[in-house]
Amino acid sequence: MKWVGWKKMIILTGIGIFGLFFILTILIYKYSYIDDKQKADAIVVLGASQWDGKPSPVFRARLDHAHELYNEKYAPLIILTGGIGDGEKFSESYVGTIYLSNRGIHEKDILIEEKGRTSWQSLKNVAEIMREREIDSIILVSDGFHLMRLQKMANDLGIRNFISAAKESPVSKNKFIKFKYVVREAFVFLMYILFKI
Repeated sequence: MKWVGWKKMIILTGIGIFGLFFILTILIYKYSYIDDKQKADAIVVLGASQWDGKPSPVFRARLDHAHELYNEKYAPLIILTGGIGDGEKFSESYVGTIYLSNRGIHEKDILIEEKGRTSWQSLKNVAEIMREREIDSIILVSDGFHLMRLQKMANDLGIRNFISAAKESPVSKNKFIKFKYVVREAFVFLMYILFKI
């Protein structure tokens, strides 16, 4: 009888965890379509892969979106994040700077954070840059699946923020790939909530 009770508890716990994960996945998917961009002091672009000095298609889509927001006068500064990956020569933020400079944005309007290896590390470093430069508000730019966790992190750091997804990203254009990333993001979001990573 005792084993039956334990079995039920294990099953109910498993169902509860699955239910929570399912709800979180739906929330992240819905969140990926929110765009609440407003005038701010800076646009923060979350890094993505760079390929031997050139932004990957995903990173390029984020940079292009930031370029568009900058040209539309949503913010006068762009902060690029992303460090140097294992075995790479350049940081993501450096590659992003070259790309945006070549598209006509003056380097004085670009700030870089190149120590972060995770979104949490990058945003903590961005918070420090904001304090130093007296920046009060930011627009977070990344892929849609990433925005719910980014906004939670920014809120936890006391950063006034708005979100805007890079809609031309290859991830956003392919529903199967997007779903895969959303499911993975639900797991990563839980890891952040539990362990702040």
